[in-house]
Amino acid sequence: MIDRIQAAWRALVGSPTTKRAAVWDAAGAGSRLQQWAPPSTEFAANLTAPMLKERARDLYRNSPWARRLVDSLVVGAVGAGIKPQFRAADADLKQRVQAEWLAWTDQADFAGRFDFYGLQQAALKALLIDGECFLRLVLDPAQRVPLQLQLLPSEFLDSTRVDDRTLNGIEYDAAGRRVAYWLYRRHPAEAPDMQSVRVPAEQVLHLYVPIQPGVERGVSWLAPIMTGLHELRQFEEAAVVRARVAAILAAFVHSPDGLGPLQPDSGLPQLEPGTVVKLSPGEDIRFNEVPDFPNYEQFVRGQLRAITAALNIPYEIAGNDVSAVTYASGRHALLEYQRHLESLQHHVLVFQLCRPVWAAWTRAAMAAGVLPEGDYSTVRWIAPRLQMLDSRMEVQSIIQQIRGGLLSRSEAVSAMGWDVEQIDSEIAADNRRADQLGLVLDSDPRQRTQQGQPTPDVVAADGGQGADS
Repeated sequence: MIDRIQAAWRALVGSPTTKRAAVWDAAGAGSRLQQWAPPSTEFAANLTAPMLKERARDLYRNSPWARRLVDSLVVGAVGAGIKPQFRAADADLKQRVQAEWLAWTDQADFAGRFDFYGLQQAALKALLIDGECFLRLVLDPAQRVPLQLQLLPSEFLDSTRVDDRTLNGIEYDAAGRRVAYWLYRRHPAEAPDMQSVRVPAEQVLHLYVPIQPGVERGVSWLAPIMTGLHELRQFEEAAVVRARVAAILAAFVHSPDGLGPLQPDSGLPQLEPGTVVKLSPGEDIRFNEVPDFPNYEQFVRGQLRAITAALNIPYEIAGNDVSAVTYASGRHALLEYQRHLESLQHHVLVFQLCRPVWAAWTRAAMAAGVLPEGDYSTVRWIAPRLQMLDSRMEVQSIIQQIRGGLLSRSEAVSAMGWDVEQIDSEIAADNRRADQLGLVLDSDPRQRTQQGQPTPDVVAADGGQGADS
């Protein structure tokens, strides 16, 4: 039995002295794959090539498609902001915490350019283009809550700092955990000879998504589509130049003596609207026809579909083209897009940015006496949701789920980015004011049904006459 197993194993993997055949087709070296020999990535430090970042930034500056892709993902994932909802049994404490947080968000940016939610957008944009960004937690005693966030691009990390405990400017302990970052005080382009300083890891947030386990730096999310975006831009520029050249060379004069429009003594007049050209005997004029690219629009659309697929963005959104969208296809694309956004929101932005900032903010607030000592870890982050094509049907679906016990009203309100307790207090205040003024509104479910008729309780209270009698 053992001999048969060993023979089968040798037949499968071969022996050291025999030539092994590739078990996987993609690992073969046939004529179709002999030119495919990617470099090894076992040592992943070469994945953060500086040229990759520079090309990504150039595409965002100059390519309308690259800017549309990045901005669509940033607005879709962050929108007005990923906001916290603090959970506490004490309603007064909850209201106090939310009020203090809201006041701090306007002072969160060390540079004073954004509020905290604007920083979320700026950080995500840097993450997509550069592949990573850093936020330094700065203590500022002048603030009510002495904490601010300084957003730093990736070049602030001193990648030349390498020793037995430091690699690419990141210092590790004996167990392999990050303990510090070596950062420049200013942009290295302003002072090339400036020395970096050691900043403890608990004061720095490093936002990036490792492309594979063991990669300690980020890679631009545009990397798979950079070549396609660059060549698409060149193709469009070539099409425009071709049309411009054809339009500039409006006409050609054929003469027996061979004098042409490029010769100064030809006397060719400038062509403009209403121009009358008098030709000599034997001369004729032939107008240039602007060439057309066959299937130009179809080709560009096909390229954009492949490009947008790399970032999991529907082509209709990234390409701003809804000419062929139906309700069913549009809804399917938006639902798929929503799932990708939720993954980005909760696995990257909330985990790497929002939660650490909340923890640092609560510690700073307690140290400054703004908040009492306690546990503030019970917080839920609410991200914006995409609006579907037919909001009425979406609302009806939510109502049916609530009435069927499949969804709580609190969950439904939270998914919209609101605090259910705040909504309830506002509804109660509206109802009290309407009762004091004697108002009967169709929007008041105590008074009217969805069809606008008096509710049974109102009919019974009025002796069967109804509220309008």
